Amino acid sequence: MKFKFYIHIPIPIVVTLLILCSCESFLDIKVGILWNDDPHVNIADSVYLGILQGKWDSESGFDSGLLDTAEVLVSVNHCYRFSINTNDSDNYTAFIFYDSNGNGKYDEGFDEVLGYKYNYGKAGGQVDISLSAYY
Repeated sequence: MKFKFYIHIPIPIVVTLLILCSCESFLDIKVGILWNDDPHVNIADSVYLGILQGKWDSESGFDSGLLDTAEVLVSVNHCYRFSINTNDSDNYTAFIFYDSNGNGKYDEGFDEVLGYKYNYGKAGGQVDISLSAYY
């Protein structure tokens, strides 16, 4: 003899839970930074890691907006993690920049990029980026 158990959950609660689960999707981005000893900046300078949806290159710059930044320690190899709320699958670029005016933001055409790399990431998944930078 088999016993069956049923849990009664009202339909509005089920629908609400499904809507909440389907609205937000996060992409986890892990960026491993490996510093190379080629003096471009001083160890005491303000240096940041930026995350961009899309690609960055030295000739055309950004092709979309900056998603997040984090201050990094020059010459310290470390893995940084970001959780981005997105439903987009796209290339994501991690780049290191020297914040020359100390405002904590990347000012295109003003701040020096010390290294960058991009990788493809799917919404709801994880993307790993290994990045070399110079100090």
